[in-house]
Amino acid sequence: MNRYATFFLALFSLVAFAQKESYDEQLDNLFNNAYEHLYINKDSAYHYFKEIEVLAVENNDWVTVIEALISSNRHAGAFYDLDKLRDNLNILDTLFLAHKAYLDTLQEKRFFINSILYDKGNYYFQLNNYRSSRQTFGQIIESLETLPDSEMDEELIDLLSVSYSFIAKMYTEEGKFELAQQYYDKNIRYILQKKPDDLASLNTNYSLLAELYGKKGEYETSNTYFKRALGFYLKDQSGINGIIATAHNLSENYISLSKTDSAQHYLKLAKGYLNDTHHFASFHHRVQAKLEQKMNHFDLAVKELNLALQLEKNKWKNAKNESMAQIYNEMGVLHAKFGQHRGAVSNYNLGLDQIMDINEDGTIALKLLKNKSVALNTLSTKDNYKTTLETVKLGIKTLDSLKPTFRSQADQLFLIEDAFPLFEAGLEAAYQLYTSSSDESYIDLAFRYSEKSKSVLLLEALLGAKATQFADIPKDVLERESELKSEITHLEKLIKNSIGEKSEKQDALFNLKEEYRQLVRQLETDYKSYYDLKYNTATIAIEETQQALDKNELLISYFYGNKAIYVISLGSNTKNLIKIPIDANFEAGIKKVYRMLADPQSDVSVLSKSTHKIYVHLLEPILKSENKTKLIIITDGLLNYIPFAALNTAPEGISYLAEKHAISYVNSATLLSELRQRQPKELSVLAFAPSFDGTVTVSNGDRGQLLPLPNNKKEVEQILTSFNGRSYIDKEASLINFKSQLSSFGVVHLATHAIFDDTAPEYSYLAFSQHDNTTENLLYVADLYNLKIDADLVTLSACESGLGDLKRGEGFMSLARGFFYSGAASIASTLWKINDASTTALMHGFYKNLSMGDTKDVALQKAQMEFLNINRQNGFSHPYYWSGFVISGNTVPLSFSNNWIWILIGIIVVLVGIFLFLRTRKS
Repeated sequence: MNRYATFFLALFSLVAFAQKESYDEQLDNLFNNAYEHLYINKDSAYHYFKEIEVLAVENNDWVTVIEALISSNRHAGAFYDLDKLRDNLNILDTLFLAHKAYLDTLQEKRFFINSILYDKGNYYFQLNNYRSSRQTFGQIIESLETLPDSEMDEELIDLLSVSYSFIAKMYTEEGKFELAQQYYDKNIRYILQKKPDDLASLNTNYSLLAELYGKKGEYETSNTYFKRALGFYLKDQSGINGIIATAHNLSENYISLSKTDSAQHYLKLAKGYLNDTHHFASFHHRVQAKLEQKMNHFDLAVKELNLALQLEKNKWKNAKNESMAQIYNEMGVLHAKFGQHRGAVSNYNLGLDQIMDINEDGTIALKLLKNKSVALNTLSTKDNYKTTLETVKLGIKTLDSLKPTFRSQADQLFLIEDAFPLFEAGLEAAYQLYTSSSDESYIDLAFRYSEKSKSVLLLEALLGAKATQFADIPKDVLERESELKSEITHLEKLIKNSIGEKSEKQDALFNLKEEYRQLVRQLETDYKSYYDLKYNTATIAIEETQQALDKNELLISYFYGNKAIYVISLGSNTKNLIKIPIDANFEAGIKKVYRMLADPQSDVSVLSKSTHKIYVHLLEPILKSENKTKLIIITDGLLNYIPFAALNTAPEGISYLAEKHAISYVNSATLLSELRQRQPKELSVLAFAPSFDGTVTVSNGDRGQLLPLPNNKKEVEQILTSFNGRSYIDKEASLINFKSQLSSFGVVHLATHAIFDDTAPEYSYLAFSQHDNTTENLLYVADLYNLKIDADLVTLSACESGLGDLKRGEGFMSLARGFFYSGAASIASTLWKINDASTTALMHGFYKNLSMGDTKDVALQKAQMEFLNINRQNGFSHPYYWSGFVISGNTVPLSFSNNWIWILIGIIVVLVGIFLFLRTRKS
């Protein structure tokens, strides 16, 4: 990289003082000549560095030999001359082996070794061998990161800094954006701390960070950083590669923003610094092709991509390479956009031919397989649909191999979101083959695809918790893992809520996360059973799902695609697959219905007509052929916002779905199977009803203040008339008491405030009793990942406790989901800001029904219908008041250990009946 140009000017003094003056003069002249051509004239610089090497060998001056070879490497790196880099590195390795005893005595040994590691890391990076490159740069970080400041000179600081940047860049290329940002942020803090005047390094990292934002689709933020870096490069004029790369990236962003004039401006700027042999020439043609595609110039776009392809073939001497795979993918996307789907498939196949190892090149392989499956479906033939299924099978296998390498939840979510069209293509092909053949094996396949797309991260978390129990991992290792998770969450909250300088805390957080990642990698390497169980990618089979259903249960699984909703319905002996077209009007209708449901002032008659349309669209085709009283709904996409209980089934008048069906929800059938395997606990209720006086402002300023809940204490008191347990009221309802009592109870009921943070969903929270510190009694979603709540039922009697950031396949990233993470078997939560008074009545009925032995879905259904029947003639009949509560997870009845009194009464009644019957008969 450019800033290394000056590294070696300071090394001339290292030449032994006993050498002849003429030798010193020769070296000075040769080095001066070499540096005149450095980064400018490739062959001339190589010539002088080679002369220095030969002269130094003749004089047994091994330090100067190393200097010359390393300087030659920097020059080769600037010209992306991998052959020269490889040859020089081989010479250096031989040199270090042959003269190890001498080199070990050198004060500069650490600098030499880490400089060579840098060149090796760069070499592997240019070959797209990210695994070896990451290991090599990791060696530099391990060698330098813990050194005291007194041992870190400017050159070592640069080596450590650039190692952070390379690792971040590789994570960016792999789609691991959160991890990449952690490294970029760490490096920027490091530069500002150690070399605040090093504007070249800072702007290089701002440019790299801008690239990351662009890949995430945050183009405006990306442009801000790019323009900042470009302004420096243009002023400095020493970083020509920086100008070219930044201008191209700006052009790409403006193409994505459909601002073609700006895109053309930056392309022209980049071209002014390019020649046909420059390393970025291929990238220039690719960006030009995207611009031509945006302007609907198909032939010109194809021409540009062919030029890029030829340059890459020349560079790699026709060897298979990921860069060519990417160009073939871009060629396929181009053909698909212009309706040339056979050409698209052909190019995707050519791209796949470039993949030598799917495990190494999984990211681009998955992209090619996804795009190929979509293109195949557009050809609409039986053979192509079957080829789609083969493609999807390989794509899912690739995705399964990639997922364990994505460590952060944000990156995993991005990966799954990006792969979603693969599942949709598989479902479409399976549906078409099923409708044309009536072969029910295609329903089985569609069910598998749907299951593979749902709640991947939640299921992995539950399996990971199970894995730690059965993998014989030492107790001290598990304790350290738990400590690290807690420390990370604690520090994240401190940073979020702190004002002023945060660098020290952010560095500490980076180190904790890195230690946690290394610990998890160690667990997965050293304990195979832990890895196998945690990343078990098997989903429940359709037959096993049907066997687990009661005769009166119907499971309905929705897959919300880009073009259609695919619905799989399963009874104990029946299965069906249908496709429901969707458009913008349908989605607008869903959003309108949610707004009306959450508004008690909305017109019930208008609302009922709208919900009837949704019922006809989503459920009527399924229920007209089934006679089931219990529905298990696997929602997806926007359907997560709708409480199905409130759907109107009557074309005239109002008849709610809940009047005939008990309804529960689950994220996937595989997850339901896991939840049903856990053992029930001894039944007792832990209930919390904090008091609020409206004097403490919550952290979300737009949410106002935590106001009093007049009925939450009454709600808790009524619940404990149906169950044994313990309640914490007013100031006693603290977070400390909650955490200390949690493990002893089978049912947890929280009648409190919930605050949804739409900017940072993991910091949505439940509020406990207020103290002087506003954050000490807030239970965040992030906290729930570190708690163990082994409860059969958690009831979140709080506003919007079931809402969160909606993620494809994963559903809401909500408080309710957080409790599933921590081990709850079932959760009652809310979809909007609920009414305090109606909630108290509903919860009283819900727990009374549970105490009678009802399943949780039936208990909620009865409570809702009782409330509705009492209020049919007044405003409380509006679905806002009763349908906002939903029950998710394992709905089996609560343990009967505390219902002995009802059993005893039943036995007495039966015995009295028998006695009276015998007595009457005798008389």
